[in-house]
Amino acid sequence: MAKTSWPEVVGWPELNAYDQITLDRPDVSVGFYMQGSPLPPGYDPNRVVLIVDMNAIVIQTPVVG
Repeated sequence: MAKTSWPEVVGWPELNAYDQITLDRPDVSVGFYMQGSPLPPGYDPNRVVLIVDMNAIVIQTPVVG
């Protein structure tokens, strides 16, 4: 079964998290969003949202959707 969440990357720099997600799931696109910014609407099975703080550190578990 394909991986759908990456709790292990919380606390990682965004580019390291991106590398891990694309290694695990090369079929999805990864979007970067600053904490507090609007997220894309709706569910998309081909998308992973990375939410980062002002230091570009992942602060929430990235999930498919």
